[in-house]
Amino acid sequence: MKERWLTPRRIAPCLLAAATLVGPALLVTGTASAAPTPLVGTFTVTAGSCSGGTASGTYLRMVLSGGSNASGPYFSNSDSSCSDNSYTPLAPGSSGGLVTGSYQAQPSPAFDGSGNALAHEITAPVAFEGVKFATATNPTDPQTQLAAPAPSIVANGTALSGNLGSFGVSWNNQEFNQGSPKPGGGAPGNTTPVVGTYNPATGTYTLQWSSQVVGGPFNGFSAFWNLTGRFIPAATSSGAPSTGQTGSGASSAGPSAAAPGAGSHVGSSAAASGGANSASTTSAPSATTTTTTTAAGNGSTSGQPNHRAVALSSRTVTTGQGGWHSPIWLVVLVALLALLGLTGVLWSERSLRRQHQ
Repeated sequence: MKERWLTPRRIAPCLLAAATLVGPALLVTGTASAAPTPLVGTFTVTAGSCSGGTASGTYLRMVLSGGSNASGPYFSNSDSSCSDNSYTPLAPGSSGGLVTGSYQAQPSPAFDGSGNALAHEITAPVAFEGVKFATATNPTDPQTQLAAPAPSIVANGTALSGNLGSFGVSWNNQEFNQGSPKPGGGAPGNTTPVVGTYNPATGTYTLQWSSQVVGGPFNGFSAFWNLTGRFIPAATSSGAPSTGQTGSGASSAGPSAAAPGAGSHVGSSAAASGGANSASTTSAPSATTTTTTTAAGNGSTSGQPNHRAVALSSRTVTTGQGGWHSPIWLVVLVALLALLGLTGVLWSERSLRRQHQ
């Protein structure tokens, strides 16, 4: 009896060859997509507003000692423009928003003769109980006198995490660290990790965190921060995208996603944090990021933000410890080559069978 031409002994090497060709390409693609991407540039902020008692855009909400972000009790700011005075809307500062990769330090002096804060780059100074407060990021935290890293935000797909330990508030001749984690790495009381959402195609984002006040008249209180707007990658002086130092000219944000209401604060959920406490630039995997940016509108070359609408699209390809990012077309090509190889082997077997008949 003649031996059958299609046997498991003969098919096995064919399947093994196909798996050897296709498997590594699929594995590399899956591994590389998980690599986090540092976002270096300006997180422009959309001005906060109130409607129906709920704030949207960028705002601050203070929680009394022992309270929670989701249910309060909250501190009421008599200077708030919202019907619910526990919300304090914020407006973009002279740089358009929060810069990552470098500091936006407060000026010297930091206050005027009435105790109003003079920092103005991240957010515009806003009245809080009769005195204006301002935000800044400083290499040495003014309250604790500890070194703090430059702000860093990392994207993992559509999820954001980061280190804003250098973020602080100045008010009434006093300094309050409002970062997360705190300088030195702690997270006292109601301090929660920096978390958020991100749309890589449009640049729209939401960042949220809570930071407990340590010392001073608001000791034990915590502030919940909600920043929304559009991320603008840093660019070199020639206009080419940059992943290193931040440029000084940031465009103003265009349309942004609405911020969640009081009942949906991700800062109050430990499950939502996703380990963001360890998401500083030094702990993220080493990666090289190439970003292609297209902007429509008038550019700003004076170092001041451009407040006209900006249409931004970006494509990011990441190279990291997980391996290179394999494009889909290459995976399909490898699969087709493997299929052709398998077909060739089967055809050869069929020809041999005919010769033996």
